[in-house]
Amino acid sequence: MSTPPRIAYPGAHYHIIVRGNNKSEIFIDERDKTQYIDILKYKIEKFQLKIYGYVLMPNHIHLFLETQLPNISEAMHRLNLDYTLYFNKRHKRSGHLFGSRFKSRLIQKDKYFLALLRYIHLNPVKAGLVNKPEDYQWSSHKAYLSEKSDVVENIQDTLILFNTTPEKAKTAYVEFINNGIPSAEWKIFNKERNGILGDSMFKKSVFNKR
Repeated sequence: MSTPPRIAYPGAHYHIIVRGNNKSEIFIDERDKTQYIDILKYKIEKFQLKIYGYVLMPNHIHLFLETQLPNISEAMHRLNLDYTLYFNKRHKRSGHLFGSRFKSRLIQKDKYFLALLRYIHLNPVKAGLVNKPEDYQWSSHKAYLSEKSDVVENIQDTLILFNTTPEKAKTAYVEFINNGIPSAEWKIFNKERNGILGDSMFKKSVFNKR
């Protein structure tokens, strides 16, 4: 039975989850993570993506992407393939690095944008890797704190959702993250499934784009 095609259209917002095969580790050391970031930067430019958030965990990755073209499948295929080729060559291995198809959920921007960003940035805390999100090096949270981005180029566009004054916006963002994520909200994003996350009107608008 063939897998259904992903819903793709210009301006779509996706929560992407990629896991290691059999949940195995996909990063051995910092060099691997740096290489993944470099490949990610290149693919963002090549496929005209916008990235609002990311976190590299030991055996999986979360990305918050917006497409300018209906090309999410091709972009992720190339990203995963290029990193796998690097990883296998460096660590003298062969075969699949990642598990089944990457998970992608379409996100209703006005309803879940900030909540998804918080979920992504709090992943290392929830996993017990650090006590505070700012202590984790391999996420976009540090870029929002410094406003100097390694990958994310839309920091001000996001911070302005908190306040139109830059300093107040950053303060509000930090407070939003530090307040933690409600358990019900965590469960919404922690479900690893494809599909659409939004209200009935949003889902209808998405299906009309198919």
